[in-house]
Amino acid sequence: MSEYRRMTSTAARINRSFTLRLVVLLFWVDLFVLALTAGCWCYTQEKEALAEAWQPNLSRSVSIRSAVKWYDWPGGVTYRFKSPQQEETHAVEGARFFRQVTRLFTALLCAEALLILSDYGAGRRKAERLLTPLRRMAETAQSLDKTFDTRKYHDLEETISQLDVGTENTRIETGDRDLKGLETAINGLLRRTQEAYRQQTRFVSDASHELRTPISVIRGYADMLDRWGKNDEKVRDEAITAIRKEADSMQRLVEQLLFLSRGDSGRQQLDMQRVDLNQIAREICEEMRMVDPGREFLLPESEPVYAKGDAGMLKQCARILTENAMRYSAAGERITLRTFVNGKGEGCLCVQDNGIGMRPEDVPHIFERFYRSDKARKREGGTGLGLSIAKWIADAHNASFDVITREGVGTRITLCLPACPQTPQEN
Repeated sequence: MSEYRRMTSTAARINRSFTLRLVVLLFWVDLFVLALTAGCWCYTQEKEALAEAWQPNLSRSVSIRSAVKWYDWPGGVTYRFKSPQQEETHAVEGARFFRQVTRLFTALLCAEALLILSDYGAGRRKAERLLTPLRRMAETAQSLDKTFDTRKYHDLEETISQLDVGTENTRIETGDRDLKGLETAINGLLRRTQEAYRQQTRFVSDASHELRTPISVIRGYADMLDRWGKNDEKVRDEAITAIRKEADSMQRLVEQLLFLSRGDSGRQQLDMQRVDLNQIAREICEEMRMVDPGREFLLPESEPVYAKGDAGMLKQCARILTENAMRYSAAGERITLRTFVNGKGEGCLCVQDNGIGMRPEDVPHIFERFYRSDKARKREGGTGLGLSIAKWIADAHNASFDVITREGVGTRITLCLPACPQTPQEN
């Protein structure tokens, strides 16, 4: 069946339903009008005959002579009534009345028939007009179904199901222009998935390596204690100091791993308030002067620099940047901390050293977990997670880092937080 014929058939069914409702409604209206007309005629006849003696509880009856032929109807209809107080029965022939009613209702039924026919025709046209958009949609879908080649999508589905996400440089290439956008989206997803898989693998490998080193040291010193440390006080003290140092290193590494794990899972909560970056820098300088008295920590005087953030987290970030500067600069070298508001209105905290600096190719990777350049690996201390934690803290505050470095000259890392009102009265 064509779409046009199907639509026409549906329109006819809908129109027949509405027409049938109209017929039923007119039937009950005609029946009501007929009963009302007959009742009014009977009442009129009773009032003419009985006048003041009329009462509702009259004895009434209608008789039809059986000898009357159908073509003489309604000549044989007689209406009889009498009052309970009277013996006389009044009889009224209803031929004239019912003949007039028959003519009236014949005309009424003809008018109603014309109304039904007119409504049926108009309703059908209206139903077809209302169903035209659906018919066009069905025809369009049918034409698309005829021209649409689903085989290539089945081939693409099969190709996707056979992909190995763990394999490097896995890509989908069908050569179909219609699938180009879908290919690009899937290949982008594959690239991101492979990068996440690569970072996860590297993270597990580096974490295992970082934990294996202190464990090996602790085990070695434990063996040394077992062999010679029982009687040699010098060996015992050396082993205890080394074991304590490596245990502290392992504890710091595990705490950093737990911090990043909580951050990745969204369990690290921030208490966002209006803080003074100048005050944070001052506290960091005081702490570091006690940790390394032989080094100069410089904090130029400046006005308060306000930013919105978690004071504890921002202090931890500043501490990481300062410790990193200390680790990769010579003993006694100056470390400079500075706070200011840049041209964008952002509150900034800057840490600068005169250390070994970094190669340009290392700069894009310094915030990766466990990443350390060759020069950095030769120096003692550090787990390779400090700057990763600092980067997480910055991301949690919608902040950014500005890194300027040069080999043999030093490094300057600036934390820039979103703009915040700088007047003390505003919160």
